[in-house]
Amino acid sequence: MPPTPVVCPRCSAPFDCGVDTAACWCRGVTLNDTTRAALTQYYEGCLCRECLTSLEESRPEIPSVRTFLASQLRRKSKRKRGSPPE
Repeated sequence: MPPTPVVCPRCSAPFDCGVDTAACWCRGVTLNDTTRAALTQYYEGCLCRECLTSLEESRPEIPSVRTFLASQLRRKSKRKRGSPPE
């Protein structure tokens, strides 16, 4: 099965998602349980390589994950109200 073209829910970049293929690059990314849980609560679907690997490299802990999610919720709320993105 070929990769599926999608848009990253975090940064809006288009990319090919290969989660349904046996050799997807995302299977090599290691996220801690806190980060993985936070991402699955906020985003649906896969993140692009750049977003996912940046989260792997920064190894966010609970406070920074909460800060990240709060900032994303604020941005999403502003977009719904018609405010320009930050």
